[in-house]
Amino acid sequence: MIIKHMKGEIYMDRGVDPDKYICHRCSNDMKRYFYKYHSAYHGTDVVYCLKCVNIGRSDSVTPLRVIHTARKPEPCRYHLDFELSEAQQAASDRIVEALSAHSDMLLYAVTGAGKTEIVFEAISLARRRGMNVAFVSPRIDVVKEVHLRLSGAFRDSDIDLLYTGVKETFEHRFTVCTVHQLYNYIDHFGLIIVDETDAFPMSSDRQLLNAVRRAAAASSTTVLMTATPDRGMIEFAGAENVVTLTRRYHGHDLAIPKVVWQGITKDVNRRRLPAGLEGLITGILEKGRRVLVFVPEISLMEKLQPLVAAKFPGADSVYSGDEERYGKVDSMRNGRTRVLLTTTILERGVTFKNLDVIVVGAETFNSDSLVQICGRTGRKTDDPVGNIWFLAEYNTGHIRRTIRIIKNFNAGRTTL
Repeated sequence: MIIKHMKGEIYMDRGVDPDKYICHRCSNDMKRYFYKYHSAYHGTDVVYCLKCVNIGRSDSVTPLRVIHTARKPEPCRYHLDFELSEAQQAASDRIVEALSAHSDMLLYAVTGAGKTEIVFEAISLARRRGMNVAFVSPRIDVVKEVHLRLSGAFRDSDIDLLYTGVKETFEHRFTVCTVHQLYNYIDHFGLIIVDETDAFPMSSDRQLLNAVRRAAAASSTTVLMTATPDRGMIEFAGAENVVTLTRRYHGHDLAIPKVVWQGITKDVNRRRLPAGLEGLITGILEKGRRVLVFVPEISLMEKLQPLVAAKFPGADSVYSGDEERYGKVDSMRNGRTRVLLTTTILERGVTFKNLDVIVVGAETFNSDSLVQICGRTGRKTDDPVGNIWFLAEYNTGHIRRTIRIIKNFNAGRTTL
């Protein structure tokens, strides 16, 4: 079933219970995420849910309506430009087995392992059997990137794209969307793939995982994919249903970060470009490479960017609220920009050629973010390693854990 505003049959006589403060669409039961006002039109108080209002209003005076869609198989052929590695193929086979057994899976894979391509065969099989398929992520950037890749691989399939402000739908049989969009689906998908399961806000909002469960059909498979799993993900899939990939598709080791004990705040506040940072960027550019400089706070980035641009013309910066964000990322991808300062918005979901990474204020980042940031380098076969530097005022457990995780991956071990 698909929840449709003002269309279809009545599923619930109202979207929100105004007495218990429960949203029947997204299951929100936290009173602070509801808004109440008096409606002269309805002659009563109206309560609506703030948690899911971005995908359409759910309130105490409007019924929840649903439409039913028929499941329909399709050939669903796909094209791959390369053969899966032995490890990738083994992971793909396990996921196909899970699909046939209607069991859930956790794909614990190093960044750059080719997780998306690993699930192609399961997607194809599910659609050939008439199952509805959803590929979801908490992050819009990831959703857009995945939709492009799936559209290129499954060229004969109509693939929906849904995120805030964008709705390109066909028949809701093969859907790529942000996880929040699943609030509008009930018992609909036979296969749900959740990429970047550890990313904000899914990492801090367990109602989103409940939305995944409700959107899944009674006999279904959900595949969680992440490089940094937590206990909740393992419990969701079951310890016996965890597949690990410790090598990237090209087989090379992950780059181990080099730690430089240097703070930058004092220099930046004095409007000076830190000498250590300048030297690193100079060395990177002299080798014909490009660099992402991760900065922990927007306020620090706004002070640092003009200092970097004065020395390296064309250096730019980007953050989640930047209206030119996607254009700046494209400029970096196309090689027009060679130095880009960024917040953690680019810690995942983007791939650039010939890239090195610098993390300033590394002592302020947690290990999950640092692992993802390190995963930006070495993603291409013709540039399989790359370089990473952590600039830190002091050592932290998160820095040590990040280096330990990467060394374990390189040795074929995991940290589960």
